[in-house]
Amino acid sequence: MPRRPTRPPPLLADFDDDERDAVLTVNRAFYRAFNDRDYAAMENLWAPAGAMVCLHPGQPPLHERREILESWRGILGHPESPKVRCVGEWVIGRAGLAIVVCREILANGQLMATNSFVRSRDGWYMVGHHSGPVPSIELARSQGAAAATAPTRDRRKLH
Repeated sequence: MPRRPTRPPPLLADFDDDERDAVLTVNRAFYRAFNDRDYAAMENLWAPAGAMVCLHPGQPPLHERREILESWRGILGHPESPKVRCVGEWVIGRAGLAIVVCREILANGQLMATNSFVRSRDGWYMVGHHSGPVPSIELARSQGAAAATAPTRDRRKLH
């Protein structure tokens, strides 16, 4: 019996390069608003309603739009708020939902971030931001070189 040609699941078919570019544009606008300390731009990037979450490093999760935006008002208004450069953007998308994973470069360290977006009639809006510390790129490379010469440890849990 002949096999049917494979085709992507319906949700994958609706996320094309144009949608990917649109999501990256909003993700970059998020970091521009952060670096420019532009609260109005930050407010416009977050979805006007619905489920959302924001996890700043070392802080409890925020779930309400009001409390998320209050946290951003405090961060953007703080005189020592860091400048953040986003690198290595990686997009996962489905119709109406996209996730961008990227590395955030700060003056005193690096973070990995997961930014989540939903599509509405008006475009893409942020519904999630989760950022946490990771080893720097240089540290990760040197650890990788050391790992190549050392025997691999079995890290499976035995319970």
